[in-house]
Amino acid sequence: MMRPVLITGAQGFVGRYLGAALLRDSRNEVIGLGRSPAHPARFTHEVSFNRTALPAPVPLDIRPCGNYRYVQLDLTDETAVHALFAQIRPAIVIHLAGSLRDEPFDALLSNNIRATYNVCRALIEAGSATRLVFASSGSVYGDLGAGGAPLRESGATHPIDLYSITKRASEDIVRVVGSTAAMTAIIARIFNVAGPGQEERHLVGRIASQIADVLRGTAHSIRLGPLVTSRDFIDVRDVATALVTLAESGAANLIYNVASGEEIEVQRILDHLLKATGDKHPAIEKIEGRRTDFSRQIVDVSALSALGWRPNFSLQQTLDDVLRYYLELGRTSDG
Repeated sequence: MMRPVLITGAQGFVGRYLGAALLRDSRNEVIGLGRSPAHPARFTHEVSFNRTALPAPVPLDIRPCGNYRYVQLDLTDETAVHALFAQIRPAIVIHLAGSLRDEPFDALLSNNIRATYNVCRALIEAGSATRLVFASSGSVYGDLGAGGAPLRESGATHPIDLYSITKRASEDIVRVVGSTAAMTAIIARIFNVAGPGQEERHLVGRIASQIADVLRGTAHSIRLGPLVTSRDFIDVRDVATALVTLAESGAANLIYNVASGEEIEVQRILDHLLKATGDKHPAIEKIEGRRTDFSRQIVDVSALSALGWRPNFSLQQTLDDVLRYYLELGRTSDG
């Protein structure tokens, strides 16, 4: 029999890669949920090409196929969520959906907290023996690692913006509801994700898109904020396999850091990508006024590693693949 596996936020950046990873297991029937209309060839965000915006194409190797179907659903609609979950009775749910940083607070409340509660309650009422993996954020630690202490799941949290506050509150919803129900609830605190197709609000995509314009000869400079911090960057493909590992083997009511375990100075990212420009080395314009939340981030990933998971993509490979994605934009079909 096929095993129904449900992904919320399935048309998001991580959701696309997760869907592809789950479909490698022939047991899985993957059901993707999202607020946006179905479009297998494009992400829901835009990327830059020659300093203009265009719909971000989904890499060909992760476009959905086989035992996959997509359902457009607003997770804040409690009645609709309960009806769908009762129909599907999923064996595994990986809850990625939610509003992102800098979105209005009302959206954060509805799409992070309310939606998470609706998912948990719908799973209980569906009555199936479900494993729930909730995708939280490493940002719930805030600046606690700024002094160089490793961030551990058993340690304190210190959210420093409204987004991380709502993710931390959602963790508590999952913990409280999951501990009283016949389901296995697992929390994944995901750190700085990078990979082909990511939104340019994130550092790697922002730099790579500008480097690609330089290589095409449509730009001669790049604009950057301060590069004085260090972070833990993890490839989106490694995030996908980590989430699959947690869905299969994660322990009930535990929290797992999902990260590479490597402290990376963000200057290294720029230095590596600049190597591709050769004699076209661009001028670098500094953007003043960009705020740096904290200086360092070192992540303890021993709990996830104990399940047998290891990252497969080095920082260099991730950066090369992101740059290649941008260089191929003009030749990529949007379907």
